Amino acid sequence: MTTLLIQNVHILTIDNEDRRYPQGFLLIEDGAIAALGPMSDCPSIASDVARIDGSGPDGSCQFAFPGFVNTHTHSFQALTRGVGEGLPVWEWFSQALDLVVGHLTVEDARLAAQVTALESLRSGCTTVVDYNYPHPQANMADSAIAGFREVGVRTVLARGIIDTGDVHPTIVHDTASEIADCRRLLEDYHRSDGDLVRIWLAPYTIFSTSTEAMRASHALAQEFGTGVTIHAATPSTLEAAQALFGTSDIVHEEALGMLGPSLLLVHCTHPGQIEQQLLAEHFVKVSHNPASNAYLGEGASPIIDLLHRGITVGLGTDGPASNNNQDMLAVLKLTALIQKMLHQDPAVIDARTVLRMATAGGAACVGWSDGIGSLELGKRADIVLMDPWSANTVAFDDPAVSLVYSATQENIRTVLVDGRVVMRDRVILGNAGTLDEMAILRRAQQAGVDLRARSGI
Repeated sequence: MTTLLIQNVHILTIDNEDRRYPQGFLLIEDGAIAALGPMSDCPSIASDVARIDGSGPDGSCQFAFPGFVNTHTHSFQALTRGVGEGLPVWEWFSQALDLVVGHLTVEDARLAAQVTALESLRSGCTTVVDYNYPHPQANMADSAIAGFREVGVRTVLARGIIDTGDVHPTIVHDTASEIADCRRLLEDYHRSDGDLVRIWLAPYTIFSTSTEAMRASHALAQEFGTGVTIHAATPSTLEAAQALFGTSDIVHEEALGMLGPSLLLVHCTHPGQIEQQLLAEHFVKVSHNPASNAYLGEGASPIIDLLHRGITVGLGTDGPASNNNQDMLAVLKLTALIQKMLHQDPAVIDARTVLRMATAGGAACVGWSDGIGSLELGKRADIVLMDPWSANTVAFDDPAVSLVYSATQENIRTVLVDGRVVMRDRVILGNAGTLDEMAILRRAQQAGVDLRARSGI
């Protein structure tokens, strides 16, 4: 049995009672939380058991909280940061992404996933939903999975499905082959690597995925007990849905029987009252991506209204071509600030609500609440330690407020995924404990240069 004791930390559990222990401990056994509570209740542990001590100056403690869940990104875009900056969304598709996506290689997919995982860990994110496209070559998704696991993040690989339309003409495949590859990935990888990898289905949009493929992805998800995620209720998807079906994309998806608790809709910047009611009635989840929504000028999602309706909302970075990073700490702050500005009310949302969206809310979005999203007895040990002793966070008081409004990647000291220390004292160790971060970054930088050259941009 592998045992680790984390001691002298200020624990934010994010459990249903929002318990916290200002000077607490976490005992981890075989990747799960075996005990937690105040230091006064810490059991006697053999002297040879591994320890992490969060003690700081003047009797203070590092902050311990559940790892963030990034409910939406596109890992390949780590190699395309800044492409198409300033373009409206339709031109961004045609003049930026479409020039690049057909030139990606299998090795590009692996490197981009590694960079995504590195950036995730550094910003306190332990679970990544990779809305994984494009697939100009075979086994692109397999390569991305390998990259994620080499670095050590918990992975939801949502296999993108593009079988129609003219938005991404170089990566459109026939419906049968798209669905066949989804089944292959489910059979080969779903709940693999000790359940650190799960496979979802990702019909790309209302205008890039046929009705046949939409129905097939829903059926396949039900067969394997997994989820579906779709971009929805944005200006572009609403425009296309009206042209194609004479209604909104969410209403159309409801008619197909797709709405349900295992559906995660991404963006939802412009859901009307009818659409919001449908989401609530069917327990659909929403991935909120404030940085991307702002970057592409697509508007601010009405997440306060969604939360008031009881709709589960998680947070996402979106891909680095429309953000241009995958920093979950930045997303937390933007989530709060944009809603306060939108409603002209500083009290409309608070730090604890935002932190819950990034942790427990994200876990619920990906159907993993039984294992992650909060620090509780029996749950998997996805834990982040934040050091508040930095110029940007002193003087600190409430850990949630410090985390949401003040913290940067410099404050994230140590990260555990499934009980394994994958970053310690800001050094990323990776899954095997011997990761060479700079070597990955150098290869990825060159890959990005080469990709632009192949693409003619």
